[in-house]
Amino acid sequence: MTAFSLEPAQLAWCAELRALAAERLRPLADKGEPGRVNRALLAELGSLGLLGRLFTSGALDLCLMRESLAYACTEAETALALQGLGAHPVHAHGTESQRARWLPRVADGSAVAAFALSEP
Repeated sequence: MTAFSLEPAQLAWCAELRALAAERLRPLADKGEPGRVNRALLAELGSLGLLGRLFTSGALDLCLMRESLAYACTEAETALALQGLGAHPVHAHGTESQRARWLPRVADGSAVAAFALSEP
């Protein structure tokens, strides 16, 4: 098995994200209404630049970001993950017009990404 360890810069980024989640995101999450989209939390994730990283980061950075957010605020990690889940099809397969219309709004938290699933 190959040994795996994170670089010091990655560890520092994770610590910074945990602190941001505890200090800035957790209070917003606590004010949210159960079962409703927490738009203030999305806006803060956007203003911190975290939603935009959904479209520019590699798999490892996304995993580190999600784990670090979840450590201090599961609601923030869930909101980030759902924005990514809903926006990924547009990012990966949308037209240039669709990307230009939706991805900046998802990235700044002003649009709530969603998807529909149907099973037989």
